[in-house]
Amino acid sequence: MQSRHERLWADLTLGEGFGDAPEQPDARAWLERQGLDAADTQFLEQQGLERLLVYRRLVRSNLREALARCMPRVVARLGATFDEYFARFLRERGPRTHYLRDVAPEFLEFCVPLWATDARVPAYLIELADHEALELTIASMQARPQGHIPAELSLEAGVEFIDACRIVHYEHAIHELVDKQTDPSLPRRESTWLLVYRSPAHEIRTLKLTALAAAILLRLVELKETLKQAVVTACAERRTPLGDEVLTSTATLLADLADRGVLLGLRPE
Repeated sequence: MQSRHERLWADLTLGEGFGDAPEQPDARAWLERQGLDAADTQFLEQQGLERLLVYRRLVRSNLREALARCMPRVVARLGATFDEYFARFLRERGPRTHYLRDVAPEFLEFCVPLWATDARVPAYLIELADHEALELTIASMQARPQGHIPAELSLEAGVEFIDACRIVHYEHAIHELVDKQTDPSLPRRESTWLLVYRSPAHEIRTLKLTALAAAILLRLVELKETLKQAVVTACAERRTPLGDEVLTSTATLLADLADRGVLLGLRPE
């Protein structure tokens, strides 16, 4: 259970009752509503109530900066709408993590259901927000060690991939957007499968996949199926004949992923 002092500091930094103007009357009115004893109230007043505003702005600025670094294009494109949702997030939920890097997932968990019903937030921006947050997550994960040589694969065995990779699906070609906050272009509406990964050089990269390639990789990565199982089942699901073309394209894809540092080799039993 939060103590009175914890609630005070939470309300100071995350709430709206304190206000952002430096006039002391507003601050004093807020202070009186906190239910502090006379000694605590007097101490804070002696310290200077404007210092509370400085502390409030510092905390809120750090949180907003963390989000802006994580999803710069989303913040730029939403503009004042982002600030509205940022204030609402702080007021109604607030961050529960002790790490700035984890603020973005909590922010999106709160905002995405609301954005989905807000006409001011285009659908592609929700996908772009997820994508930018995903890139930050992958950037903190382990890439393939330099100099690693992938082992030869077998149809009867599984395939091991690096942890720092994800297969995602969007309804827009957001990977084609220019990586600039000032770019106003809109993405094409197109069903898009992407592999997002961290290279051995610690760069975040994106590879566009066909629907069949994505289905195969999802079975290899998430379901841990053997290579044969993954190819056969994915072809059946996608109603694609299993022939030489599929086998050749799959072998080419896996070789490419090995070169990119995504594929490690046979999955250990």
